[in-house]
Order: sequence, then structure tokens, then C-alpha cells
Amino acid sequence: MKKKRFTAVLLAMTLVAGCLAGCGSKPAIPEEPVLVSEVAEKTDTEPAAQPEVTETDSVSESAEKTIGLLVPATVGDPFIALSIKGLDRLAAEQGATLRTVETLDSAEYEDQVRAMADMGANPVYLMWGDLSEIALRLAPEYPDTNFVLCDVDMETDEPNVSSVSVDPSEAAFIAGIVAANTTEKKKVGFIAHADRPVSRKFRDGYINGVHYADPSVEVAVAYVGDDQDPVKGQEVAKLMIQNEGVDLIFQSASQSGLGVISGCEEMGIKCIGSDDYQGDVSDCVIWSALKPIDEALYMEGDASFKGTFESGDKVYGLSYGLSLYTDIEFNNLTAELQKTVTDVIDGINAGEIDVTADKAE
Repeated sequence: MKKKRFTAVLLAMTLVAGCLAGCGSKPAIPEEPVLVSEVAEKTDTEPAAQPEVTETDSVSESAEKTIGLLVPATVGDPFIALSIKGLDRLAAEQGATLRTVETLDSAEYEDQVRAMADMGANPVYLMWGDLSEIALRLAPEYPDTNFVLCDVDMETDEPNVSSVSVDPSEAAFIAGIVAANTTEKKKVGFIAHADRPVSRKFRDGYINGVHYADPSVEVAVAYVGDDQDPVKGQEVAKLMIQNEGVDLIFQSASQSGLGVISGCEEMGIKCIGSDDYQGDVSDCVIWSALKPIDEALYMEGDASFKGTFESGDKVYGLSYGLSLYTDIEFNNLTAELQKTVTDVIDGINAGEIDVTADKAE
């Protein structure tokens, strides 16, 4: 992308594109952006020379070519990194600029949402519940801006708001099939960061898949209590292996899940990752239950740019043609297990297999 020099500097908030690491104290947000040119006229002095910056670090001249993303956690979070991957692809195809802002202070949520919309970003993505609720409330004030609420099940009647999630039940069910056909001890585990609705979908889908393949396999369940603590995740995994005797663990614990993988590697057992491909984290990861939010967010943004944006609550999955596993890991399965996985996916698509049912009950 060509570098451009800009004299207009937006002081409303600090914007970064791509990866943003940490943040310090934040200044109060003024009601209007201050222009360097206006300050120069008032002081009758020459404005200070502005540093040459790339377009990704400045206010774009084409507001319609700016994509906004507000996240309440660091971009190092695996799920957020996955989301950004999809939006990076969208930005590249549209010739747009992706603005990512870590809104780590909840007191600033509303100001940050307004600032992103005021600068002309469209679409604007909001990660998780608190930011999404604020965007939903403010959406009527910005009828020309499309807001995409990410990874939430939130009903909306606003014509410029869509609520997007990827139901992990199907991917977790398939992971359960793989686990049941891999365990030698007939004991497997599941570790999430907390007992919350999304985690329960991972958990229940996994347990149902395990029992669909083999009702006699036992499934141990544990929670880290924190989604950003890999050390604690590792400790929980090691305790489960020692106390429950499992020989495979499926983790869905965000950053803490990386610690679960480390614990499995240290104790010499297999692991199943989640959200994105995690076979590159450790050789102990034999399967990854994909939650392709990157594809879902890309599809929403693509529709926004094409003028075919549709509002409402949307749950992406196999019915949208999304892949729930990687070819790399599928090809590493035995031919027999490959056929089993394929047959199960066909059964889910045909409505013959209910991923919410537990055959052991």
C-alpha cells in the first residue's frame, strides 16, 4: 500500500491496524477531532512537520474503505487473532484499511463505538456481548453504518445490525468421534475456561460425539476459571491426567487452552485443539475442532461491501458450507476413521444425526 502524508490527525482515540500489543492510560475523548491545519491558522505559526505514516496508521481519505473492529481483549487472544485473519482477507480484497482497537476499559466502550462510526468505518465489528449491546443501542443513530456483533446470540430488529456466531456443537461432535476412536483407556477429558453457554456447546457436543461413537467411553470435565492463564490451564490438565487417568483432552479455553496443550505434551497424552488449527502448537494435537469465525465475519463484510448486507441473528455452521476441520489433520487419520468422520458429517447435513443428543443417556 502506498504511503501518504496526512495533516488531519484524529485525537478521538488511538487506532492500530493488525496486531496491537497492550495499552497505557487513555486520554479523554474530545467531542470533535482537532485538525492540525486549524490549530496553525489560530496560532499563525507553521504546523509541526508530520511524520510520514502508512495509510493503516492514519485516517483514510476513503471512509467507505475502512473496516472497524473493537475488541475487549488483546489481539494475542487466539479467537481474536482468528477473527482478524478473516478481516485481513476482507480488507485485502476490498482495498480497505482494517482498524483494530483494544477497548480494555469498559467505561470507554460507548465512546469508542461512536468514534469508530463517526470516522466512517463501515462495517464495524464488535466482539462479544458488552460491546455488542452498546452498538445495538447506538445503531439507530448511524443508519448508514453496518454493525456486525461477533460471537454472540443476540436478536436484533435493527436493519443495519447482524448478530453472528458459529455454533461449535457440530465441530465438537466430530471431535468427540475422533476422540472415542483414538483413546486406548476409554477415558477422555474436556477442559474449558468456565461453565458458560458457549463452553457448554463445546462440552455437550463433544460428549455427545464421544458417546455416539462409543457409549462406554468416560468423559471427565474441568474448568480453568480464567481464559487468559496458560499456567493454570497447564496445571488443570496435569491434574486431570493424574487423577482421572485420561489419555486425551479436548480443550476450549482460549489463551488458557494453550497451557492445556502444554500439559498434555508434558504428560505424554494426545490433545484436541479448538477454534483454529492448533497442530502447529504441539505434536500432541491430533485434531482441531474449528470454529471458523474468520469465514463468518468475512462473509458478513463481503455482503456489506456488495450492498447485500442482511440484518438479523445468524448462526454459521455446516449449512453455510464452512469446514469444521483441516485437511492436514483429516489426512492423518486412518482410512477407516476418515470414512467414519465423512459419514457423520453427511448424516448431520442430512438431518439424520442430532449433535445435541447423548446416546449414553
